[in-house]
Amino acid sequence: MKFVLCLGSFFASDDVFGLLVAKELTKKGLKNVQICGSDLSPLISRIEEVETLIIVDAVDWGAKPGEIFVKNLEEIEDFSGLVTHGLSPIFIVRILRELTGKPKEVYIVGVQPAKVELGVESSEDIEKSVEDVVEIVLDLLKS
Repeated sequence: MKFVLCLGSFFASDDVFGLLVAKELTKKGLKNVQICGSDLSPLISRIEEVETLIIVDAVDWGAKPGEIFVKNLEEIEDFSGLVTHGLSPIFIVRILRELTGKPKEVYIVGVQPAKVELGVESSEDIEKSVEDVVEIVLDLLKS
């Protein structure tokens, strides 16, 4: 199964990005889309079924706000300083893979946030990136 894990928070400005993408994917009828905030338990409980995992999140790569990137797990050495959540989802996915052999493929589709601070307003750069990321995720699901 291919599984899309969308991370984020409605209360941390641009960190809402993954949740905005999840909303659009769900509107398109996708079933294997999970909004997780920063709680990965929905993935952990289904790990045996997941062959391909796509993580969508706002990630600080030090790039231009709104810049989109797609990486596979093997391209990322250290994700710890990049996430806006407590425990790195990449760290957890690597442990799951070590223990179960799953998921076989992992992609991180992210966008550079302009700001991650307490507040409910996201930047224009983030909002403009949502539809492009939805298309990228749909393409990854087809491949």
